[in-house]
Amino acid sequence: MPYQWLLGLRAEGGGHAPAASPVTLAFARETIGEGPTGWAVETAVWMTQEVIRQVPAYGGGRTSFETLRRSVEASVLAALVGLLLDVRPSPEMVPVEAVEGNAELVRRGVPLDLVLRGVRIGHACLHQRFMDAIDAQGEPVRPAESHRVSELLFSYADAHASRMAEEYIAERDRWQASTEAARRRIVEDVLAGRRIDQEAASRTLGYELARHHLAFVVAADELDTPAEVLRRFAAEVSRSVGGQGVLTVQAGPSDVWAWTAWPAPAAPALEIRVPEGLRLAVGPPAYGVAGFRRSHLGAREAQGFLGEDVRLCRYADIRVRSLLAARGEPARWFAEETLGALLGGDRRTAELRETLRVYLAAGRSPQRAAELLHVSRNTVSYRIKRAEELLGHALPDDLLDLRLALEIARTPP
Repeated sequence: MPYQWLLGLRAEGGGHAPAASPVTLAFARETIGEGPTGWAVETAVWMTQEVIRQVPAYGGGRTSFETLRRSVEASVLAALVGLLLDVRPSPEMVPVEAVEGNAELVRRGVPLDLVLRGVRIGHACLHQRFMDAIDAQGEPVRPAESHRVSELLFSYADAHASRMAEEYIAERDRWQASTEAARRRIVEDVLAGRRIDQEAASRTLGYELARHHLAFVVAADELDTPAEVLRRFAAEVSRSVGGQGVLTVQAGPSDVWAWTAWPAPAAPALEIRVPEGLRLAVGPPAYGVAGFRRSHLGAREAQGFLGEDVRLCRYADIRVRSLLAARGEPARWFAEETLGALLGGDRRTAELRETLRVYLAAGRSPQRAAELLHVSRNTVSYRIKRAEELLGHALPDDLLDLRLALEIARTPP
């Protein structure tokens, strides 16, 4: 019977307590005996150290080491049992401890390619130990068993890698879905003004709430725009303002809510080109949990002013219009009474209103208004004169009503 030499394996030195589950250990001891089981325990310790040495992402402290050792030890025992019973390799042979350890790597964010690299390294180490044991055998056992073990063990490696990849993807999808749902619930609680445990919420979000926040909304023109495109642009926005990290939440099929933050107050200068097919609405900077909510609500207000020709809107630029728009129909009546014929809907009249608005915001300086509008000073002067004609009177000394009416006129009905 092949593989009888496996029954002669014994641990050298050691003293390590087994890490695999009692069920796995009991089955191994019953099938292969106490000696090979002890050999598997000691071999698994060395293999774990080698995997972490070559793939440091597997490390991370004593708990991570023991979790990986448990997975490796159960896999070595499964290989010993499989070889002795001459079982053909299949993904179902992968022990539950290895699947559980794989899930832990998913939650720690270890990439799949590194997980699979660790699987290959582990099997290479186990192959080396088996070859060392076979070399101690005499003729004709050595050449026959060397070939047989190599062939079967590498088939085990393929089956193991296949199962790990399948389980990794499934666990990653489950983990992302559950994490995203938990993050979404916290964000909804904050935005609704409900009380939360700030420290616990920050841990779940992976985003510190006790900071100064800038919220923004990334929206796509097309419903089938991949969510990853929106998230990548959100990260780019965060980098452009020097934010420390970004939190994103999928708000709908074509919208992503996002936040970035700083530990100290900041006045971010947003200089970014919004790609074709996307739109960006930005809220005001604000502090803490209340600021997280306030900045987001400002970004949502700004989002309402995005349009075909407006791909970027800051709350700071529309806060007066937003306030006035909340008045609804009475606000429009006020604008009609104040502006008269200057409220006309044609493009030329709209140009006169915008020139007057910028002129008043610039302290009635034709030169400054011309610079802001990128036209000549004479053009500004001419347009102001035409605006006064449509108003039916010269500009008043008290400009409050006029400036409010001009802002209302800019607001979509």
